[in-house]
Amino acid sequence: MSYFAGIDLHKRYLTLCVLDPEGNAVVQHRQLTTDGLFAVLAELDGPITVAVEATLHWAWLHDRLVQHGYGVQVADPGQVKLISKARCKTDPIDAKKLADLLRSNLLPAIWVPDPATRANRKLLRGYAFLVRMRTRIKNRIHAYLTEIHLASPATDLFGKQGRIWMDSLTLPDEVRFQVHGLLTLLDSLEACIQRVAKRIEQRVALTPDAQLLLTVPGIGTKTAMLIMAEIGDLSRFPSSHHLTSFAGLVPTTRSSGGKTTHGSLPHAGSPWLRWALVETTQALKMKPGPVRAHFTRLSRAKGNSKATVAAARKLCCYLFWMLKEQRTYPDWLQNRHSQPLLEVRPT
Repeated sequence: MSYFAGIDLHKRYLTLCVLDPEGNAVVQHRQLTTDGLFAVLAELDGPITVAVEATLHWAWLHDRLVQHGYGVQVADPGQVKLISKARCKTDPIDAKKLADLLRSNLLPAIWVPDPATRANRKLLRGYAFLVRMRTRIKNRIHAYLTEIHLASPATDLFGKQGRIWMDSLTLPDEVRFQVHGLLTLLDSLEACIQRVAKRIEQRVALTPDAQLLLTVPGIGTKTAMLIMAEIGDLSRFPSSHHLTSFAGLVPTTRSSGGKTTHGSLPHAGSPWLRWALVETTQALKMKPGPVRAHFTRLSRAKGNSKATVAAARKLCCYLFWMLKEQRTYPDWLQNRHSQPLLEVRPT
């Protein structure tokens, strides 16, 4: 007999519910430890498929279950809530809900990245976090100096000349104390960023698809690796439109009574991929090419903001076909003009 298990996962414990093919509860446990979970599952005499929601810390449990030979499906929490919304919400009810959706083949499962892809995502997102922290520290130092009406004569306040200028300043005690502490933190953070950047450079050399993305103007090593880490397995996207939807670049659409309206971008999708594509589009807008032409044409009617998103959506389609056909950006553009693609792409 096969069994269907639902696990409601929390930071310190988990709740388990196991159903048989008829939907009868075979096992129900609250506040189990990890060791207790595997001990309970081992007592069942049959194949077990497990469902768990994609909460913040689902990956370790998924990997442990797979290592023990169980089939695992990871559910989208938002879709689970829409499909099976209950007025009474408890841990046992949530676990049973997951098991029942799994048994009925209605579980909204997500694609689970392999450990290497998850490691790349962690590396690139960590790098982006450090860079944003560095920017906040720099902005804070600028604010302290602006408060006492000091402007750097150097173009880069944190370059060699800018640091010499800051060292020569006679600052009020409290400002000097704050600025000195932030500069010390900035130097330490910069060293950390360089170490992470070096690690990313090493992985780019081992990732052929990332090297293809480097042929796109405006895409550097970090952006290329971030895009590949977020995309993962390209074959899971049937078309370029599916990839643009995953990137969160397709606006919401409401059509009723013969009237269609387009709204803002959805919150779903990968915000990191969307950010990388929009940042690349900002660079491509300044260079001759189809992305700039698309942006220019739409900006007159829709404004710069919407035109930038539309150009990023176009760029996402280009990257999809580049990677699918294993061509460099210049080579793919040349081939595109000689043999236009038949697929209808979103504008």
